[in-house]
Amino acid sequence: MVWVPSVNPNPLLDLHRQAGAEFQPYGEVEIVSTFGEPQAEYAAIRKSTGLMDLPQRGVIELTGKDRLPFLNNLITNQTWDKQKKSGLAAGQGVYAFLLDAKTGRIITDLNVLELGERTMLELESRMIAPVISALEKYRFAEQLQMSARLDDLHEIALHGTGAQDILVQASSNAPQLTPPACGFASLIGHEVIVWRDDLCGVPGIHLIFPTSAARAIWMHLLTVFSQSDEIGKRALRPIGWAAFNSTRIEAGRAMFGIDFDDSILPAETGPATMSRAVSFTKGCYPGQEIVARMHARQQVAKQIVGIKMNDDALPIAGAQIFDATGQNAIGGVTSSTISPVLSNAAICLGLVKRPHFAIGTTVSIPAEGTMRIGSVVNLPFLATAKS
Repeated sequence: MVWVPSVNPNPLLDLHRQAGAEFQPYGEVEIVSTFGEPQAEYAAIRKSTGLMDLPQRGVIELTGKDRLPFLNNLITNQTWDKQKKSGLAAGQGVYAFLLDAKTGRIITDLNVLELGERTMLELESRMIAPVISALEKYRFAEQLQMSARLDDLHEIALHGTGAQDILVQASSNAPQLTPPACGFASLIGHEVIVWRDDLCGVPGIHLIFPTSAARAIWMHLLTVFSQSDEIGKRALRPIGWAAFNSTRIEAGRAMFGIDFDDSILPAETGPATMSRAVSFTKGCYPGQEIVARMHARQQVAKQIVGIKMNDDALPIAGAQIFDATGQNAIGGVTSSTISPVLSNAAICLGLVKRPHFAIGTTVSIPAEGTMRIGSVVNLPFLATAKS
């Protein structure tokens, strides 16, 4: 058995408190909600770069020559080509689901980062213990080692139009990344795993490094890049969940544990998430027959959609979604925000029953004391980064 700590200690917590951060619970940990200027933090993501701490994320490290074929047999995306007998090359990554074998429902999502001599699974820290337990059940004679790296590795992210530039300026050997590529960089003498995931519709550069270096790296980035003599010209600003969450909703990015969970089938996460997470040519894995059958029939009972309201009255997460008549419940809101770049329109992600997830469908949602009207729209709400 692999020992996994129950809580990931945050080495940056004291620094955030000193900076006057406001906190909110996220599973077993506290995360920063805002550093006191949510509007400026939102603007940093959209116009410069936001620096975000991620104590709620963690990694599992896999080593051994059988690790990629082993993973390929268990997750929804391809890590090993059986015909070519080769796996992901160093620097490649994929997004995938781990499914329940009997029901085909999602146990968790995860990012696979291939680093050459080892493979990292990046995921919610609270899911590390159950994922290791699930993988161990399928392990037999494979040459494979798994270890939870919660204690000794920490993750932060740079979200914004200038994220890649900041990485290049901070590190002499920083790789140029396109999603979901990964690699290594040196940062103030520490080896850092870097990988890209554009969660907010702008470049998103994630950094994983030794926990012992977390304070030094965080303060180095802020000291070098957050100073400016001109108001509003800071290249980097620390950000919290509030600003991040608004921008990732605008980007139409559904998140595990918020917009979908272990009661949801892959097809119900919506076309954009499915296209990133599932390979339909890789062969068998637990739950694959259910995924293939739903894909072949092109029928799904419910699906995550984007909804744009007709005004700025904001439905809250958990609110019921009704049809155009307002009489029949057809789903529920999973995430919502007011979008500054969409003229302060209220936008939502929601799980809606068939056939109401067709683009253009009119829906009714209670907000601020009365029933409000909205429409199902294409995701993302905003165009995403191409660089």
